[in-house]
Amino acid sequence: MTTAIQCPTFKPTLKIGNKGQDVKEMQQRLNQRLASIYTPALEITVDGDFGSGTENAIKFLQCLGYLNVNGVVDASTWNFICDGAASLPTLRINSTGNIVKSVQLSLKNCGFYTGAIDGIFSDRTQKAVKDFQAHYSLVADGVIAAKTWAVLIKLDSHVKNCHC
Repeated sequence: MTTAIQCPTFKPTLKIGNKGQDVKEMQQRLNQRLASIYTPALEITVDGDFGSGTENAIKFLQCLGYLNVNGVVDASTWNFICDGAASLPTLRINSTGNIVKSVQLSLKNCGFYTGAIDGIFSDRTQKAVKDFQAHYSLVADGVIAAKTWAVLIKLDSHVKNCHC
């Protein structure tokens, strides 16, 4: 499972064009989170300047974390930088939305899911999750919580899908 990274109490929304100490602190933590997920780690320059390199690294991290990919360090992105997989929602039967679609696509790409990519966590999605969990020696309960997220985030097919 991904480890927690010590983060500041105040986590401002940051985007391209921002500069200063808040950006520098985010860049340091972004490098730590990327290193904890992906080897070889993408590493950005920690210079306090939120330029295109930082924006691209944020987009990559957001994709890895099944977040909305917009290049803005908002609350959900900060939470993922700081807490990794533990910050992601628990998904189960009747969960819906884009995050479910993204999971279905990841499960389809690695051969566990054959249903529609519709964003509805159905019985078919649950079966795919259970099969995935069993394959990776996780508790096969069909619920996506922190331990399952930690494996989904590191899937080679998912990482490749996140590269621009």
